[in-house]
Amino acid sequence: MKRGIAVLGLLGVALAQEAHRVAITHPVSAFNRETNFLLVWVLVFSVLIFGVVAGALAYIAWRFRARPGQEGEPPQIHGNDRLEVVWTVIPLLIIFVLFGFTARSLILVNKPIPGAMKVEVTGYQFWWDFNYASLGFRNSNELVLPVGVPVTLEITSKDVIHSFWVPGLVGKRDAIPGQKTLLHFTPEKPGVYYGFCAELCGPSHARMLFRVVVLPQEDFERFAQAAKTYTPPVADAQGQQVFQQNCMACHSVQGKMPPAVIGPELGFMGNRTSLAAGIVDYTPENLKAWIKDPASMKPGTKMPGFPQLSEADLDALVRYLDGLKVEGLDFKALPKF
Repeated sequence: MKRGIAVLGLLGVALAQEAHRVAITHPVSAFNRETNFLLVWVLVFSVLIFGVVAGALAYIAWRFRARPGQEGEPPQIHGNDRLEVVWTVIPLLIIFVLFGFTARSLILVNKPIPGAMKVEVTGYQFWWDFNYASLGFRNSNELVLPVGVPVTLEITSKDVIHSFWVPGLVGKRDAIPGQKTLLHFTPEKPGVYYGFCAELCGPSHARMLFRVVVLPQEDFERFAQAAKTYTPPVADAQGQQVFQQNCMACHSVQGKMPPAVIGPELGFMGNRTSLAAGIVDYTPENLKAWIKDPASMKPGTKMPGFPQLSEADLDALVRYLDGLKVEGLDFKALPKF
């Protein structure tokens, strides 16, 4: 019985991994290829050192084992200058090699890319804001990028230290209040990439997720063009009224940066692949449950619940939010990484 439960548990983990293949070895950007390059060399030297040390230990244990009838201590050997020089010089050479490779990779991944598209990334407890200042629009919790176009992310925080990390696409950068850290890369494969906050930042840190949606260039251009001139559609008039009465104090639906940010931008809610900063798939049912009782889905969230809303008002609000989208773009159909 216990073995069956263990097998089912491992199967569940395997299936969960298949949903989002989160791995720093996924070679979809020059950044990850440099990471893989270093990883291979570190593994080669690690295996080599382990083999030599473990092999020497096994040989010595066997070669100098106690023999039948042997009494007292065996002859003692006090030092071997040549051997000591060898096992000092070889590790030193390995360190120099790894240092050189690491310095090379750091220079390459931190080198600015001329003509890169800039996006301002801001971490909040417990969500992410993405401002495309040069393009004139903004999105939250889902960073939408074009494939094959260089990108520079200017990363900061408005409260505590966070860390922006998309393992399947690019390395991590700290988000520090009052400072900007830069991350340069070029996405090379369309898809939805799984992102994390990689710095302990509060009670809902583990649920501070996000997605990076990499689109074919023509789809991104279509999205960006629509976002520049975006007028929030009204899929449900009653839902719009409920939103204005209960949500507008914290959220915008204009796709622009408001004077004071309190909660995520909802202008492209209907295009989302995830909800509540990436913790569940975006569906109208999950959206309704989130509005009604967000703390049950994301303990530590700063969003209050709205249990006082009637079922009719909740349904109308969900229809209104689900209608906030650029039509004809299905981000959910992209492969997941």
